[in-house]
Amino acid sequence: MLKIFKNEIIKMVSSKKFYLLCAILIFSIILMGTIGHRINANNFALATLDGIVMKPIVPIFMVLVIAEVLTEDYSLGTMKFSLMTTIKKSDFIIGKLLFIALYALIFMAISFIFSYIVGTITFGLGGKGDVLKTLVFNIKCYGVIILPLLSFCAMISLLALLINNSGTMIGLGIGIVILSMLFIPLQENVIYFMPGGGMYAASYINKNGPHSIFLFAIVAVIYIIVFSFISSLIINKKDIVL
Repeated sequence: MLKIFKNEIIKMVSSKKFYLLCAILIFSIILMGTIGHRINANNFALATLDGIVMKPIVPIFMVLVIAEVLTEDYSLGTMKFSLMTTIKKSDFIIGKLLFIALYALIFMAISFIFSYIVGTITFGLGGKGDVLKTLVFNIKCYGVIILPLLSFCAMISLLALLINNSGTMIGLGIGIVILSMLFIPLQENVIYFMPGGGMYAASYINKNGPHSIFLFAIVAVIYIIVFSFISSLIINKKDIVL
């Protein structure tokens, strides 16, 4: 498991794709800072999270990452070198899922840090008395969203194991992201119970909703466990592509 995880990290840092995706994310935040309303760094961090970061950049980026790590890795036959070793297939998929989770956390960390940097440079911090309070609130917002994002990744990873064509996988994944963004505003109660629904929950925090925000985490953990377990069963039955 750790060997697979470490190997994926080495592949990530040596890949131009990782740096390109990070650069696009940072550029998007900068662009939002130049055309956004005159607020401050504290509010800008939340505005980017509830805006361009989760609608739709990070989810779409994770679809691209998962398609490469799982679908493309299998369809091109490179997965065989790991599956033909003494590593258990269950450990193999866990290592892959941990790496995918790390990728998502890196994107979220970049989003948080650069939102504050761009917001501070462009708008300033605002009133000093509210800086710490708002920082804690923004960390809370990011914290609430992380587990639902990982549940979304677990769902897409499961689909990636079922689909052997990376193009089809990317199209399906992006389609799910777009449909989710369109559907949730029409049926807001569904956001609490759908896989990855909590990714769009930033605007629900500190507001009176039909359910507690902790439900996002509980539902997300259940989905992560279920999708990961099913993925483990699928990988155990997969044939090795030569």
